[in-house]
Amino acid sequence: MKFNQFSIVEKSMEEKINELKELGFDTSLQADNKELFSSFLAKIPYDLSTLLASNKESYLDFLASSSKLSWDVFYTIGLQLLGFTAFFDFSPEQSLEFASDLGINVLEGELSAETLIEAWYLLLLTRSKEGSILIEKFVADDFLPMDNKYHFFNDKSLATFDTKNLIKEVVYVESSVDSNFDGKKDLIKVQIIRPKYEGKLPSVMTASPYHLGVNTKANDDRLHPMEADLIQKEEKSIELINQDFSDILKITPSADDLPLTDETEKFTHGWTYTLNDYLLARGFASIYVAGIGTRGSDGFMTSGDYQQVASVTAVIDWLNGRRPAYSSHARKELVEAAWANGLVAMTGKSYLGTLAYGAATTGVQGLEVILAEAGISSWYDYYRDNGAISSPGGFPGEDLDVLAALTYSKNLDGADYLKNNSFYEGELDKMTAEIDRKSGDYNQYWHDRNYLPHLDKVRADVLAVHGLQDWNVKPKHAYEYVNGLPEHLVSHSFLHQGEHIYINNFQSLDFSETINTYFTGKLLGRKLNLKLPKVIWQENNVEGHFKELENFGEATRKNFKLGHEISKFENSYPQDKFTSYSQNYKNFIKDLYEGEANASYIDLKIDQDLLVNGKMTLNVRIKLNDSKGLLSAQIIELGQKKRLNSLASVLEPKAIDLGHNFIYDDLKELKLADSPYKLISKSLMNLQNREDLLKITEVPKDTWMDVKLDLQPTIYQLKAGDTIRIALYSTDFELTIRDNRQVTYEIDLENSSLSIPYTK
Repeated sequence: MKFNQFSIVEKSMEEKINELKELGFDTSLQADNKELFSSFLAKIPYDLSTLLASNKESYLDFLASSSKLSWDVFYTIGLQLLGFTAFFDFSPEQSLEFASDLGINVLEGELSAETLIEAWYLLLLTRSKEGSILIEKFVADDFLPMDNKYHFFNDKSLATFDTKNLIKEVVYVESSVDSNFDGKKDLIKVQIIRPKYEGKLPSVMTASPYHLGVNTKANDDRLHPMEADLIQKEEKSIELINQDFSDILKITPSADDLPLTDETEKFTHGWTYTLNDYLLARGFASIYVAGIGTRGSDGFMTSGDYQQVASVTAVIDWLNGRRPAYSSHARKELVEAAWANGLVAMTGKSYLGTLAYGAATTGVQGLEVILAEAGISSWYDYYRDNGAISSPGGFPGEDLDVLAALTYSKNLDGADYLKNNSFYEGELDKMTAEIDRKSGDYNQYWHDRNYLPHLDKVRADVLAVHGLQDWNVKPKHAYEYVNGLPEHLVSHSFLHQGEHIYINNFQSLDFSETINTYFTGKLLGRKLNLKLPKVIWQENNVEGHFKELENFGEATRKNFKLGHEISKFENSYPQDKFTSYSQNYKNFIKDLYEGEANASYIDLKIDQDLLVNGKMTLNVRIKLNDSKGLLSAQIIELGQKKRLNSLASVLEPKAIDLGHNFIYDDLKELKLADSPYKLISKSLMNLQNREDLLKITEVPKDTWMDVKLDLQPTIYQLKAGDTIRIALYSTDFELTIRDNRQVTYEIDLENSSLSIPYTK
């Protein structure tokens, strides 16, 4: 186990003393060390009779004895306060060594009142075994009263807001969007959860089209068949227009002279994000908005375009007094956000992080920071790859129209179904045509759902979180977003070794406390003093280790020639094998990794330690006996060894108290397990798009072509002696059209290479 702490803010001794005094600790520099330490412990909510001071004395015996306070005694007691068990988790004679190995900032040398105060201050900020820092553990046990006032320690807001008596209300914000063309601006249903407070609260907003329900039957009925022959595309160049979305973001004051009301709809239950719950107990209002086309809101599910984004940013406008909101769909009474200070952060994973990415590109005032976890930065790159159909990992047959059917939750209400379903079906059919699943090409429809061309409008700080083993929303989305931001903007990336998961409940990382510190600085009118690295990367070959890096992506490269011969593989499979792979794509993946699929396999021995950082590139000379084809590639680390699982294991259920017996979260970690191989990266391409995404060209039959294929960006530590396998193949039964035509592919390995970017 190792604690990785990035949330600790450097403070002067004077600041440390003042902050400890505000918590009620005696910080007299003239006091005897042992007496001072005992005064600290006397204040905390802990049964001191259970504590051990050394392998010979309990704490109470130590207190009554003539024994002097030492660092060994301090850390023996400190480790127990952090949840570790003496004699079982650690030996009292080795408490300093154990604490240091955990990553705790231990103090050694002369023990004085000043160094003791510093050590106690740091201990209160130290991560506990149960998944929170020590001061937050104490506060959850009533160390401070729930007085609905802000209390801070080390620039973190503490859990002193009453979560048993929250205000839960619904308002309907008027957007500038008319997505169902009824002549009225779409109203957006907003659910607000906030503590009672006499002043103005900041807001943490999560935009989730899933929030108010999903239509799984409509989703399943809309899934696309994967078995089909690859088509021959017409040669052409694709022309695009950068749309001006200012009209749907424009604020036009309502002309209605309506009365104000404090009487709003109430609600009891609903999905919440545990990070938002954690922040709610610390004085941040939680706001959930599903957007147009969802239950309780107006309009059509436009799936990722700026109409959907504008329906989210409209809520930020309302929080700043720039847009009207109503108490109901009748639009007869206005509701003001008199409780809000207008400063907003957005949070959430997947589609939720996607809308945070999109909202930031509008430059909406009041959005100070986004925490985008596994967000999509371009919808084309989610459902396509270099001109080819590329289903999200684990979801073959899904496409944007399928997702629209899933998230158009208005149909779940019978009256809405009767009124709007005919329009919805027509718009959905148009979407199916516009996504052009037949060719897989980029077009205006996808361009209108690409946030990357609008990064110059971003004003908010960007905190991007992404799993380097996420093959649903692939790492490219975070890579392109953060690396495309203007240089003057602030961004930080958390890159973990998990797949499509949250990381706020990891044992090894103080993620929630880091976000608390960041949001406290950005949303509560306080200075942001936190010095956060540009990139926080979880190492792939050890458990619970995070490392600071300067960049996600490096220019320095090492090239590997693929071989000396001509390698061949076939596209088609016997019918029984094709059926087996089609019915369960995991059978295909297993065979691919074990060298049993139709592929060219190139094994390369790594001759030095190499920290891969960025997009690996395959330069391949290839020939087909056909005029159309797919090229798929995967890079796999071979060899039986312990590797991190990509799904987090529950270490202890409901171990993390988010504040005063409020809501509990499971404590999790990515654990090591024996495995014969590990996927590092992958990519695919329609060979008719080999020159340019916007240019479709002929594949000359029986003619050698040079193809450059960028793989998904990653950061991955390889060691000298490791073996990586490159698998080059055509049809991917998880991702691509399942094309079973008789096509032979040849690879000229002598004139093919792998280029690896790495950190020196």
